[in-house]
Amino acid sequence: DAHLSAFLSEEVAKLKAENDALSNRCACLEAQNILVASQQLDFLSRAIAWILSLLSYFIFVKILWNVYPALVGCMIQHTAATLSMIHVFSLSSDYQCNEYICGAIEVIRYILMSPVTMSAFKYVLATLPYVHNKFFQGLTHRRFEVFAVAFIMIVRVKLTRARIRLFIGDSDSNEKKKSSWRGDGDDDNEQNGYKTSAYGESVDEDAIWDANYEISARFMYASVIRLRGLWTKSAQYISSRADVMPVPYIRELGKLMDEAPETPWEDVQKTLSKCKGLLENLDNIDKRPIASASIGQVHVANLKTTGEKVVVKVQHPSARATMTDDFVSLKIISRIVTLLEPEFEFFEILMREWAVEAKKELDFDFELSNLEAALTSVDSMTASLPSGSMSTDATPKSVSPLPFRVEIPRPYHELSNKDVLVMSFCEGRRVDDLESLKEWNLPRVAVMNAVTKVYAHMMYVTDIFNGDPHPGNIFIRPGTGIRGEDHGFTVVVLDWGLAKRLPEEKRIAFCQLTYAAATLDFGLMLDAVDTMGMKMKREDVGEDMQGTRFLLRDMAPRKIARKRIKAKRKNDVKLFKSRKKGERLPMSSKGYPGELFFFFRTNELLHGLGSKLEIEMPYLDVLKPYAEQGLGDLYERQDEAVTEPTIKELSEGNPKLESEIEGVINELDREGHVSGVQVCVIDQSGKIVADKAMGNMGGLKRNVPMRTNSLVLGFSCTKGIVATMAHMMVEEDYLSYDEPICERAWPAFCPGEGIPEELKLAFPEETTIDEQWEWKRSITLRHILTHTAGLSMSLPMKFTIKSMSSCEECCKAYEYDSNAPGQTLLPKTKPGDECSYHFMSFGWLVAGTLVGAYKNRSGDQSITFEEVYNAILAPKLLNQTIASGFRPCGGGGLHPLGDT
Repeated sequence: DAHLSAFLSEEVAKLKAENDALSNRCACLEAQNILVASQQLDFLSRAIAWILSLLSYFIFVKILWNVYPALVGCMIQHTAATLSMIHVFSLSSDYQCNEYICGAIEVIRYILMSPVTMSAFKYVLATLPYVHNKFFQGLTHRRFEVFAVAFIMIVRVKLTRARIRLFIGDSDSNEKKKSSWRGDGDDDNEQNGYKTSAYGESVDEDAIWDANYEISARFMYASVIRLRGLWTKSAQYISSRADVMPVPYIRELGKLMDEAPETPWEDVQKTLSKCKGLLENLDNIDKRPIASASIGQVHVANLKTTGEKVVVKVQHPSARATMTDDFVSLKIISRIVTLLEPEFEFFEILMREWAVEAKKELDFDFELSNLEAALTSVDSMTASLPSGSMSTDATPKSVSPLPFRVEIPRPYHELSNKDVLVMSFCEGRRVDDLESLKEWNLPRVAVMNAVTKVYAHMMYVTDIFNGDPHPGNIFIRPGTGIRGEDHGFTVVVLDWGLAKRLPEEKRIAFCQLTYAAATLDFGLMLDAVDTMGMKMKREDVGEDMQGTRFLLRDMAPRKIARKRIKAKRKNDVKLFKSRKKGERLPMSSKGYPGELFFFFRTNELLHGLGSKLEIEMPYLDVLKPYAEQGLGDLYERQDEAVTEPTIKELSEGNPKLESEIEGVINELDREGHVSGVQVCVIDQSGKIVADKAMGNMGGLKRNVPMRTNSLVLGFSCTKGIVATMAHMMVEEDYLSYDEPICERAWPAFCPGEGIPEELKLAFPEETTIDEQWEWKRSITLRHILTHTAGLSMSLPMKFTIKSMSSCEECCKAYEYDSNAPGQTLLPKTKPGDECSYHFMSFGWLVAGTLVGAYKNRSGDQSITFEEVYNAILAPKLLNQTIASGFRPCGGGGLHPLGDT
């Protein structure tokens, strides 16, 4: 046995070694194949560019050869006309002068039309494209290279889709996305559920796309290195979107964050020498740049006077020419898109906005001004904080709050000009350097929380924010440096060339948009649209709310984030195709404000950073306080005194009852449960026996005191009605408080004990999907009534004003639909663990439960909520209540508001 065991161990070790060697060999071959394919694409793009350049040159020469005689004829006629005019105005008008003029014209004609002259002129003109290309740093040929790269990338996507259709079939069909080269007769594959074909090894759609991504990413990297300019900046943006882009693009293009091609030191020195007094005041300039990006590169130096360490940002000599040319190309592309699809005219507006701001990056004087404004913005963050530092939020995963400070480079006016910018040196490492964060024991979610807070303050509270928050522009270092404190960390925000200064009304509009999304305030959402100056084609604010909430969605790790975005994109495409032309976009194409581009860009880049850090964070919850702070000045005004109270108070009341009510209100206030309270008690005869108010109007009107005659939005008043109905139906034994609602009252809410396979397939990257399904199955009426069901922010996927007006349709959205598992609404927290106000979902959850319970007893499966309300509660209402217009189901009553 011992010998056999030793023999087997030896054989296993050999097999393992052989397997490792084979794996390494396969990996090398795969890498080689990928590199060869990307090099071939690079060669092909260059060849296409040269063919296009030569073809355009040939066309130019051909036209020149054909047009030259006519051009010479025009020149001769013009010369003759000029000489004739000279003759007319000449004092001498004898015949000899006419002969001189005619002779001169003949001489000119002979010279220009002679074969030697014509050939010389043609060849001189034929060299003009070459001279122009050389003089303008190869921009003419470079445009053809840009076109060739774009053409190859588009063709590769088309070919990949064709390959998927050929090998796998229609992606929308229900067939298994597998194929095999082993033929249709492979019984093993058939038994395993594989679709078989005669083309190749077992492969799925993701594998085909991954192969395309690996090759295309390397090809794009090589192309951007060659083209530089605007395309470097575009590549930086792509590599920052870890929540959208495949890993190969993030890996390859991420190298361009601070490792773009460098400018030789000789050219850098020429630029530095043009800045008056710069070289005389700097010492120890490092000839090797510490970073190089799309517009410039950064060198380290010391000030001669103080020895302070500084950085010198120097613009690439070709940056201004290439970027300007790229903006022309971008303008042409956006104009073509507009002509092909007039509905997408907004694309031209947004690109124009980007071009205007990006051109400012080419003048470092603008960046210097932005740095000064940013320093003021940072000072305002901590002006009212005694500690001098901000603090991160505590997280559900027990990450304690950490202090942090914000640092912006300090510019030196006297040592800078439009091509050179000298700033203070800021220590730190890139925010996506996960090894450093681990070494410093800094939780990634705390770092992301701090970065989000910094940008939220700048976007919503001040008038300037950095519009380029990719990882290369955000550094982290341990310690705040305040009074020698080494606890916490410092956030360094670099590169303020692409910064956006918002007009006051646009800043207010973004605050309204964010706060409305956070509080599900549809009225404020419409206010934001109006403040922003958008020209809407429709008034379906439900869809706008969904879109905004998705833009400001929770951050998630890369795989989960990509899955969510794919699902949203698929739904948007279906919705887009289902609409008529001219109705596909929610607003007039010319009504898009250019500032939206930077608002979207900044938020999406922050989401990409969150995915790169592999964290989960409620993004909108972090933004909300800053949006509220930004709106503070707008709403800090007292409401006008109302001379006539809304409800007439009667002289006789019930002092004892009022005293008890006041005691309860004061207790709620001490415990921090309320912002403001109104309590009015009316007896059966319609007389007011108690009328009390305290606190403030809450939210954006927290500075406005609550009065007995203050008008409060009555939307949530009906929550009290459905809650009363629920208590009545529990008393009448229709259902109980603590029985899961899916067991008897509302089985469709969460059917079956085990999680459906369709739901798992719809959310393959969600690691907590099984747990969330069990949470939903455990939801009870008590959870719903106490706002602890975990569905506070859940809205129907297809949410419009029309659907919102139908109780039955919204209730149905909370049921599980096996035909649309991707639209399943699941709780975010375990029922009973967290109390969070269910703004919209409360009424639909209670209504669905009560209607289901009523159906069980009555046997009528077609009954509606209004019919249940009329059967259970309406008979018990006072006539005065009905007459006042109180109809939870809308309409009726003697009061005008009852018709709403």
